[in-house]
Amino acid sequence: MSRAGNGRLGLFAVLVFCCLVLSSLPALAAESALHEPSSQEAWIPPAGTTFTEYVSRNEERIRAVLTQSYALNPEPFGPGYPLERVLQMRAPYELLPDPQRCGQSAGRPGAGMGFLLIHGLTDSPYLLRGMSVSLTERYPCAIVRGLLLPGHGTQPGDSLDMRHEDWLRVTEFGVDSFRGQVEALYMVGFSTGTSLSVRYVDAHRDDALVKGLIMLSPALAARSSSAFLAPYLRWFSDWLSAEAEHDAARYESFSVNAGAEFYLLTRELTRPDFAPLPVPVFMAGSGDDTTVNIEAAREFFCNKTPVGPSRMLWYGARATGSDPAALCPGLQVVPAEAPGQRVYSLAHTSISVPPEDPHYGFDGAYSICLHYGDGTPNFNSCVNDDAQTVYGERNLGSEGRYEGKLIRRGSFNPHYAAMFEAIVCFIDGDC
Repeated sequence: MSRAGNGRLGLFAVLVFCCLVLSSLPALAAESALHEPSSQEAWIPPAGTTFTEYVSRNEERIRAVLTQSYALNPEPFGPGYPLERVLQMRAPYELLPDPQRCGQSAGRPGAGMGFLLIHGLTDSPYLLRGMSVSLTERYPCAIVRGLLLPGHGTQPGDSLDMRHEDWLRVTEFGVDSFRGQVEALYMVGFSTGTSLSVRYVDAHRDDALVKGLIMLSPALAARSSSAFLAPYLRWFSDWLSAEAEHDAARYESFSVNAGAEFYLLTRELTRPDFAPLPVPVFMAGSGDDTTVNIEAAREFFCNKTPVGPSRMLWYGARATGSDPAALCPGLQVVPAEAPGQRVYSLAHTSISVPPEDPHYGFDGAYSICLHYGDGTPNFNSCVNDDAQTVYGERNLGSEGRYEGKLIRRGSFNPHYAAMFEAIVCFIDGDC
């Protein structure tokens, strides 16, 4: 058979497999107007745009979408979440040096430094808000900026058309916004934000501005071995899950296109011929991560980052035996448990959030329980009954329970303070 014939046969096999995969997926929640494109998706700034204008234009778009989508409900995500608060949670932001604190701090900590924060897939800048506060408190003279990736922050339907090339464009805009304003820039990513940071450094290996990468829940490869099929699956279906949307900070629905674009973004990063990065890296991730391939991140750390200044924290849980497959210089295994906060493993969604966070923290207003099915008895108990729940990744325990209790997917890191001190040590170079 000719190569063309082989190609057609291979494509046919892929299409048949995609149809079989789709037929095996669980029934989706009913789609709504939220699952259609808004026509006000996150704004991609042209050359010459100031960061202030970028923030303002995106605030306008998010406000327009929220106002239209929730016109009859001033608090669609529950009491305490008026639309203006939701907007501020989802919008990009800029934290400039505090003249009073900066001037009064010995040595002007953070002077000449910048931090660019990049959120993850289906998330919003809120997932790194706690980190931005920690950075400004420790480095009051620094400039801190949080990006909003195209397709995010408005409504889930806008994820149907988003492209990873646009995420890369906005990442480059974010880096360029610091030129002439700082001498040292650190890129701080959560999940997909980490792969965008790696892609930027790989494409700009002579850029002396970027001094290091801080990678939280590093996402260099999908956990599913079938991720390569996502670009084909989107020909047949829009959604892997279409939810009612209860979380003020992020989308709970997940489009097939989101998975496809993540695969296309990351597919080169784990290849053997990927050149080692020229800048040091700090990683922190959970050995129980069920969203991304944490072993791929470990291998990248051990083989593709500078030895000496680079460091990785691997949170392992006794209940699951989630130790790394191998160790290397700079990799430290940290116990994940914090029984006083009912934490028995750390989830992908845990790493970047401090326990004091008012939304996702230990006493926060929102609990991640959708794995039980929206509105089911277990879902309602998981959300409402603190005494009968523990925190962990979705693989903790069996049949949805750990030692008889329901499992809230981890939404905060009980070891956040120690992790942040390790990040400061990495930045300051005095570990």
